[in-house]
Amino acid sequence: MIYLTDDSIHSILQYLQDDRSTLFKCLLVNRFWCKSTIPLLYANPFVKVTEKSCLITLTLILCFNKAEILQLKKQLGLKQINYINFNKEYKPLFEYPKYLENYNSNIINSIIYRWFVKYCSDLTIFQKIYDDIIPIFLRSILRQSRNIKQLYISFNLFYKENFKNYNFQNFPLNLTRLNSLSLEFHLKGEIEQEFLRNISNNYLNSSKLTIKLPKIHRSLFQHDTFDDLINTTTNTLEKLCTIIQMHNKLKIFELWNCNFLLNNILLSLEFQKNSLVHIEFIDADFSNIELKSFNNLYNLKYLKFEQCRGILLKQLEGLDLALFNLKELIFKQNKWDIEVITLMIKYFGASLQRLLLVIETPTSSLIENISIYCPNLNFLKITISLNIELSVIQLFKNLRTRMLSISIFYNIDKLFINLANNIPINISEISIYVYSHNFNNFLKFKEFLENCHNNFEILNLNQIIEIEFLKIVLNYIERSNNNLKVLGMVKLNKELNDEELKLLNRIKAKGVEIIEFSESGC
Repeated sequence: MIYLTDDSIHSILQYLQDDRSTLFKCLLVNRFWCKSTIPLLYANPFVKVTEKSCLITLTLILCFNKAEILQLKKQLGLKQINYINFNKEYKPLFEYPKYLENYNSNIINSIIYRWFVKYCSDLTIFQKIYDDIIPIFLRSILRQSRNIKQLYISFNLFYKENFKNYNFQNFPLNLTRLNSLSLEFHLKGEIEQEFLRNISNNYLNSSKLTIKLPKIHRSLFQHDTFDDLINTTTNTLEKLCTIIQMHNKLKIFELWNCNFLLNNILLSLEFQKNSLVHIEFIDADFSNIELKSFNNLYNLKYLKFEQCRGILLKQLEGLDLALFNLKELIFKQNKWDIEVITLMIKYFGASLQRLLLVIETPTSSLIENISIYCPNLNFLKITISLNIELSVIQLFKNLRTRMLSISIFYNIDKLFINLANNIPINISEISIYVYSHNFNNFLKFKEFLENCHNNFEILNLNQIIEIEFLKIVLNYIERSNNNLKVLGMVKLNKELNDEELKLLNRIKAKGVEIIEFSESGC
């Protein structure tokens, strides 16, 4: 008999690491296979919240130490967990929590809550589980964990009167392998401050830092309460600035819902200028912010603004064209004048390879600046949520990109004939999404394919398979001397009639790969 080497078995299991059902079968081969499979199964056992995944709660209880068992018994009181005898000592085959690589408190809390509601008689009070029982699991898991790489902590369900159950001041953390830290704040005051102090003193090696602050609107609070929230937010942000400054080689930074001290955040990011390559701002207020701080982030490659507000044209005056080597730039549903985006493309465009825009109405100056200041662009995605003038479409002929993705949500008269006539020959890959309840955009795509150039290698269209459309595509392929290599369409699982199947096979016979349409682009 020929035996597989240990390395070969490890390679096989690594290949199967996302196929959990097969991995569970591998557990039963022999002791070595079992020992090698367990770390893969428990690296991210909470990947899906299902009734079956909730059963891991029992495994976690069996991994409790004596102190944690006593705590759980105390919180349960007279209530019982079906088929668990707390007077019997259990010793699991493995220390399962130590293999955990991805800790997301929202998901784990939900799984534990659902399990207790189902299996613990009479224990259905929401706040009791979150306040008194889940903290025991949180401490136990993190006490035993040695391999956590991604840590997501949300303070949404942490209440001031019960934060003592978490005791972050002496919290047992072993995060030496951490590479991604995400913190979702809900202005719980002392508990958040304690956690930040613990993190800042011990664990600043993650390459990715995500900060989510709560949305604060003055109209929702009384005057005194609002002032308290502002003070709490300010204290939290000041500690976060220190954490940013002290981080060791931070590469990726995401900031959500920042309405205060954004200048301080940007100044803190300058401490990471040698390593920082990726920044995302979501729902941030840039009013009166010194954007010239970006000049010092000379290694930045990716920059995203989503649902942000407050930038005026005069704030861009301090930016230095010569200092940027940005590769990808994203503007998505921001609440500022379109000319701000137009001017920012001028500053950031020279090195750009990917540009993604979600805007209401593209302007002539916007398309002109993309054509002039983005000579190295490979991919351009434009999502038009309202309208576009045909005179703007005519400027597309000057675009220097290779891939173009367009999403349109309103019917625009003569759009497709104008688009077809103004797509330059250098664009060899195109994706077009047209909002429709039934995906039947046949006449629009017919008009486009009959009038566009013959050099497309990839066509990605949200059109269902139907006879007339397939005929148009076949005519395009023959007209283009078989240049087309990939065709994207929707609902590929549709049952085809004989004629549709015959036409589709003729298209495939010409070397065209058929794929499911992807709205993300080419």
